[in-house]
Amino acid sequence: MSARTNLTLGSAEAAVLDYLSPLVDVPVLRGAPAGERPEAFVRLMLTGTRRTSLVQADAQVTVECWAPTHAAAYEVCRQVYGLLGAMDLDDGTHVPPGEDGWAAGPYASVDPDTGTPGYVMTVVVRQPVEEL
Repeated sequence: MSARTNLTLGSAEAAVLDYLSPLVDVPVLRGAPAGERPEAFVRLMLTGTRRTSLVQADAQVTVECWAPTHAAAYEVCRQVYGLLGAMDLDDGTHVPPGEDGWAAGPYASVDPDTGTPGYVMTVVVRQPVEEL
């Protein structure tokens, strides 16, 4: 790639969605659930990006794990946290090992509208940039 090539970011949310969806037992969604809210689910939101070099970018993806009880939400969180820590895709998209892979580790949260318990974390997804 030359410096004159038009380069852009890939979709970190889509990469995480495609990676997690077949591996967890609850729906994985981008944004708010459409229609009736599932009893338990994982929600992804892109919350920041940073170009780290000509050919690489880091995206922060905030991951919310919701379930009817704190214990159930924590179990979803544990599973998702472990899976994200191991994310290493064929195209070079990955979560860096150790503290470089996390902008914020899991913390407990409660949905202010529904009172549903959850856990929130922000993972760093490192991706190669793409040509336009």
